[in-house]
Amino acid sequence: MKATTELPDDAALPALAAIRASGLAAAIPALGLDDGPVELTLRGYTPGLRATFEVRAGDRHFALKLYAEDPEPEAELYEALAAVGLVGEEPVRVPPLLARDRSLQVLAIGWLEGPTAQELLKARRGERAGELAACWLRCAAALPVKVGLPLGAAHMVYNAGKEVVQLDAADRGLGSAAKRLARILTQTLPKNGSRRLVHGTFYARHILDQGDGVGVIDWERFGRGPLELDAGMFLATAWRYGLDHAPLAAEAARAEEALLAGTTGLLDERVLDWHRAAALLRLASKVYVVERRKKNWLDRAHALLTEATRLATLAARPDPVARAEAPALRLNGAALELILRALSTRPATPEELDQIRKLLDEAHRRDS
Repeated sequence: MKATTELPDDAALPALAAIRASGLAAAIPALGLDDGPVELTLRGYTPGLRATFEVRAGDRHFALKLYAEDPEPEAELYEALAAVGLVGEEPVRVPPLLARDRSLQVLAIGWLEGPTAQELLKARRGERAGELAACWLRCAAALPVKVGLPLGAAHMVYNAGKEVVQLDAADRGLGSAAKRLARILTQTLPKNGSRRLVHGTFYARHILDQGDGVGVIDWERFGRGPLELDAGMFLATAWRYGLDHAPLAAEAARAEEALLAGTTGLLDERVLDWHRAAALLRLASKVYVVERRKKNWLDRAHALLTEATRLATLAARPDPVARAEAPALRLNGAALELILRALSTRPATPEELDQIRKLLDEAHRRDS
């Protein structure tokens, strides 16, 4: 989105009305701001859910994150990561938690500088982008932090049902392609490896090159799951960038090569392919929002689904290369039948999606 200094009008974010009424310093005393000028720039906004502002006040520079729901789990994550040294001068960094206001559902966190991995791709530094992503994944593999809800194949399949509905609403051809892909994903659920801290939306734009280290931002969808979930999302966003900017497709390939080289022994090849496919389906479904559509949105979405189907087919190959430790998620017959019926011929109804979620949650609990 384009940066703006205007405050959105969104009743779901209680801090907006407070800031508009009395100013930032008075609305959130925990920030400890004086009466000096404050510059607020809106950097990210999802109506009804969250907004992120860049704040400059004197010599202070930080991010202010406003939510529709209590962000306390994210605050606890920042505290847990700070406790194991991932703030300050360490080579892998997350923003420090500066202040919180639970009544207004606000977090203030440090502002990390540096170009994003997406900007590195644009600057023809794809290898560096992949190295940074791999650096984080190696760190995550060793972290003792055990916070967050489970994320994994069950979560992605549940989302796939919603994404099929969205794509079918955008274009029937996209819907048909998405249903075929979702069937493959549903029938080839990967094994669950060791659960690690996962970012949940490990897009290239959430990874920062800080020169002497890597910064990772925007943690609101974190959880615990396989490293392949984050690796797959990074590679999916890099591939999409190469699709959108054909002269830079080689940089996306270099990013992939660097990530794979930097995570040797950490990732299961088939599980990674599966999560890349699921991530591409997720990215393709964003055309459901008309305002986000690009000029060639239909061809672009088809290309994302075609690549996702190729990867899902690779993930289904019979020759096992898995190093995952835990057994695969086992769906009972009722769950699998319901999912396939919902995805094979038509969009799932809201009631069916709720049933799918409950059945997958039940299967996931049995597998835990």
